[in-house]
Amino acid sequence: MPASLVVITGASRGIGRALAQRFSKAGHALLLISRHEADADGLPDAMHIVADVADHAALGDAIARAEKTFGPVGCLINNAGFLKIGALQNRDFRDVSYEIDVLLKGVVNGIQTVLPGMIERKSGTIINISSIGDRTPGPDGEVYHACKAAVRSLSLSLQKGQAANGIRIVNVAPGLVKTDIHADMGISFEEYRKLLGNPSFIDAADFADIVFYCWQLPVSICIRDLVVMPTDSSFA
Repeated sequence: MPASLVVITGASRGIGRALAQRFSKAGHALLLISRHEADADGLPDAMHIVADVADHAALGDAIARAEKTFGPVGCLINNAGFLKIGALQNRDFRDVSYEIDVLLKGVVNGIQTVLPGMIERKSGTIINISSIGDRTPGPDGEVYHACKAAVRSLSLSLQKGQAANGIRIVNVAPGLVKTDIHADMGISFEEYRKLLGNPSFIDAADFADIVFYCWQLPVSICIRDLVVMPTDSSFA
């Protein structure tokens, strides 16, 4: 029997894929959710379902299917997201609305789906992958940073509300992790790095180790809010 079910959104690439590999290595059953087809080869006890976190019903159906196979969700990792850069006044309102749907509503959808079961069992962990932008916003990414700030506020508020139920709520705010997030911006990694001043980047697998560390601590310990940045970065 595999260890408790771990649900990872945005699991087809980047941080999500690294998280899947790390939790699979520890023997966890996995539900991998993404908007795109993903290869689950090499990940035993892994179910991949194509679903949009902005679609509450589709997300709920995916989690229900996985729970029928693997048992109840022990950990939800809200990782799905993308970054769009551009002056707010020039962006299409439909594009902006969808960004909010994924980055904020998608997190709420996932939490609402798993929380009742966790409350009933008096156990569970919800890890929200936020961003350094949740506390240090930058220009031309206003919607992204606003959503990430809301996710952090949601995490901290929810932790207070669920502490009595023994449920851990963890907000992890990474910056400068090597992924292909630049592709959503329509630029190359070299251009993206130059735009940021050519900083160092954290390997996605190393970041996944940090998230796994937060999970594997005794259930009596909750790392509530964690910033992860390269040591040589002065960005804050």
